[in-house]
Amino acid sequence: MTRLDDLFDRFPEHLSVEQLAQVLGVTKPTAYRWLQQGDIPAYKVGGGVSGRANWVIVRDEVRDHLIANRNTTGAGEVDQDQE
Repeated sequence: MTRLDDLFDRFPEHLSVEQLAQVLGVTKPTAYRWLQQGDIPAYKVGGGVSGRANWVIVRDEVRDHLIANRNTTGAGEVDQDQE
């Protein structure tokens, strides 16, 4: 089990926007912005005439997305911050 698993395992299978913000360590408006921009995997439901949409956020999809997009230094590269 990874540290990321430890972080996500305390949350339910489907996250609210508030829970998403909490697990990512950002504000709720930032979480909404990332959802609307497609930076975080989720499913937008509704939003018709009222303009109010609901989000279906699957915990494991978010975790997997973070793992796949981890910013690691490749082999042989030097991290500029560590020089």
